Amino acid sequence: MEIKVLCWNVEHFSGRLRDGPRADRVQRVADVIRDEAPDVFAIQEVTGRAVFEAFSRKLPGYSFTITEGPQTMEILVGVRAGLRSFITQRSEFKRNNPALRPGMLVTVTPEPGRNLPILFNHLKSMPDPEGFGLRTAMIERANGLWRALMRGPTEADPDAEVPFVIAGDLNLMGMHLSFSQAGVSQDEEIARTARRFERSGMRLLRKSHSATFNKGSGSSLGQSDLDHVIAARHMQFADQGDGAEVRVAGWAELDEVAAQDDWIARYSDHAPLIFTVTAF
Repeated sequence: MEIKVLCWNVEHFSGRLRDGPRADRVQRVADVIRDEAPDVFAIQEVTGRAVFEAFSRKLPGYSFTITEGPQTMEILVGVRAGLRSFITQRSEFKRNNPALRPGMLVTVTPEPGRNLPILFNHLKSMPDPEGFGLRTAMIERANGLWRALMRGPTEADPDAEVPFVIAGDLNLMGMHLSFSQAGVSQDEEIARTARRFERSGMRLLRKSHSATFNKGSGSSLGQSDLDHVIAARHMQFADQGDGAEVRVAGWAELDEVAAQDDWIARYSDHAPLIFTVTAF
């Protein structure tokens, strides 16, 4: 059975009524989800309960769970009705910092005895040493969770292959040191993260576009590769074209700069990540 997943950081997604390009943004975001029809989706940077309430009305074919705590940005998860799931908030990713975001572990069971755990994470931003260090610690927590999942079934069956997916805005942006030539480039942080997970038996999935973040043509910030999907090595995914396993949708699929700017203004600076698990 295939499981289609959508993960999307919708910038400062409050659901409040407003004027301008982001008027009715909740409706438009809900329309994207309805049209894509994922089995599981996660929306990051939810900042108000109005989104939860609006999605409950506009997407009646899903059950919803949202993270809780003193953090200002939440993760909202939707699971298609009829798909058995078990959802837990993983507070270890807060690193004893109330302002940091917890992870959301969604374990779906499409068939009896077959579990697919998906960890939706939104890691610490900023390229300063604090942000870089917190991201590194959070990645180690994710690795620890993966190792814990592997220990369970392998005690009874050493040859069992345990599925696991990590998806979200991992904010792998490198580290800058003031008044120093030293630092870590974005490419290096991505490569280091990939190597870390490879040692644990996981891999970064190939994406249809190299950038997932774009503030628009009027910004001094360039496009950036912040959002990723990592999966157990044995898992298989649908081809999204040219060998990509993850489709980077939204502004990334538009050729005209003006059209990209319009999409970003109406939706978010992050593009949705869409992938389909075909074997696990």
